[in-house]
Amino acid sequence: MLLLLYNLLLPLFLLVSLPVYLRRMIRRGGYARNFFQRFGFFSQRLRSELGQGNWSWVRAVSVGEVLVAIRLLEEIRRQDPTFRAVISTTTSTGYQLALDRAPGWSRVIYSPIDFYPLLRPIWRLIRPQTVILIDSDLWPSFLAIAHQEKTPVFLANARLSPRSEARYHRFHRFTKPLFWDRLSAILSQDPHDAQRWTRLGLRSDQVFLTGSIKYDTADASANFRFVDWLQHQGIDPGRRCLLGGSLHAGEEALLVQVFRSLLPKFPDLFLILVPRHFERTPEVEKILRELSIPYTRRSEPNFHQDTLVLIVDSTGELNDWYQTASVVVIGKSFTGVGGQNPVEPLLARKPVICGPHMENFTFLTEELVREKGIIQATDESALISAVEHLLTSSKAASEMVANSDRVLAQHRGATGRAASLILGHRAGAQLRGEK
Repeated sequence: MLLLLYNLLLPLFLLVSLPVYLRRMIRRGGYARNFFQRFGFFSQRLRSELGQGNWSWVRAVSVGEVLVAIRLLEEIRRQDPTFRAVISTTTSTGYQLALDRAPGWSRVIYSPIDFYPLLRPIWRLIRPQTVILIDSDLWPSFLAIAHQEKTPVFLANARLSPRSEARYHRFHRFTKPLFWDRLSAILSQDPHDAQRWTRLGLRSDQVFLTGSIKYDTADASANFRFVDWLQHQGIDPGRRCLLGGSLHAGEEALLVQVFRSLLPKFPDLFLILVPRHFERTPEVEKILRELSIPYTRRSEPNFHQDTLVLIVDSTGELNDWYQTASVVVIGKSFTGVGGQNPVEPLLARKPVICGPHMENFTFLTEELVREKGIIQATDESALISAVEHLLTSSKAASEMVANSDRVLAQHRGATGRAASLILGHRAGAQLRGEK
């Protein structure tokens, strides 16, 4: 009954949200390409390939989830050379990244709309042996079909914030039959999350502690392509650089004020601003123009001797931009809520500062603050002091990096553990006569 009601209401919701969705399509761009894959319309060639069977279906919402998915899938493939995957994603940026980086033994599609009559024929075409959901890509119709087909479903790199736990508890009567009863296993990032999952009513044998694939440092490698790129543009690699990553509205202005405050003491300081959504670039340009600060853009580099700021108006590159920084400031943690992933700059071995709003990474942030592996600044004044301290003292910056390394060590090998659990569970299901 719940599933029927959901599918009756979903078309109405889609109709109401259509204007907002169209505006986003126009503003962000890229959505028109293969748009009708969301309704099950594939090219003849892709349809033929999807119909070959022996696929696992991996769902990843956007860029961050796609990167996790590819990392996990490559490890599964290493452990099982017969493994093949269909990767579906929701956003145009995630779709393009998946097309660019997905291995040749996989196929990339847009995630179909979660309408049962539409989804059923797509499922029959792909006939997945396994479903892997990255982080929290939970949809009732999709899970219902997986349950009907007795297909194992894994929620990998699973994260559950206290706020989400409270919300799921409030609607427990609906979430348990629609979601939790239809999951084979949850691969949890940390002990606190694992406890929250079990408090929602999941069995203890459904929840496995693997660590975070995002935080897995086992195969972390540095890519200095943008250090070289900046040097080619005339920016000395030894020059002090403040980088704000995945910034939300209001945080570019904050970083610019911090930069202006520090410039008299550090006249060689260079600022790199990376907005979370590149379509906000005109807003950032307006801030810099009004303050007469010389800047350039990644997409149209025009460096001069007096250029002080670079706006990175491109996607899927942030991890490698971290290598250019002397100090990194985490976005969505000052004017937003939830914070962005602090591990990526930590893996680049950079001293990191975040704001007061890191709700999506509470456990990790608390541990990093406690072990002095990150600085959490409460306001602009504290942020200025923290950046100044780290730019002045290379010893303090090095100690912070060493402290964060120790905290992240517990996640080393998470990708391998998750891959082994998925393959082990799948092999067990096959022995029992399931998919």
